[in-house]
Amino acid sequence: PAARPGLHMAPVPLAASDGAPHEVVPAEGGPRLTVLVFSAWHCPCQSAHDGRLDDLFARYHERGVDFYAVDSEVGGSLAEDAAQAKKRGYAFPVLLDQGRALARALHAEYATESFVLDRRGMVRYHGGLDSDGTTLHEGAVRHLENALDDLLRDAPPRAAETKALGCALQTW
Repeated sequence: PAARPGLHMAPVPLAASDGAPHEVVPAEGGPRLTVLVFSAWHCPCQSAHDGRLDDLFARYHERGVDFYAVDSEVGGSLAEDAAQAKKRGYAFPVLLDQGRALARALHAEYATESFVLDRRGMVRYHGGLDSDGTTLHEGAVRHLENALDDLLRDAPPRAAETKALGCALQTW
């Protein structure tokens, strides 16, 4: 069962590709929203969406939204995550979820599966980045973008849950 909007997360400190520890649920006065995008470096859907992720970060970070890619896969390492972040041009860090505690808590199963948490750690959106898989289309429904726009207007997301279309995470 996937983590449904309304689930509250406790603070989870994780090491990251930028060398700094990060709290998934920030302390008081932290970012207004936190986006977690579970990632699998082998997944074509992940690769196809790298540009859209960078665009989302560029448009929403200054509006109080933190972004993190999350590596919960077996064999993940900070060195590989840093290399992948650089190769993909990510302007945001990759969190290493060694032991997969975060993936288990959120019931994350797929690459590009996204979660938006508010300052209290409540899941406000869960699902895909958009309606595209490995081929991107101009007319794609931008699920994560729509949720962020709604939440930043203090409105509930028009779709609090959508389908994630990436590869299964290799967490075993």
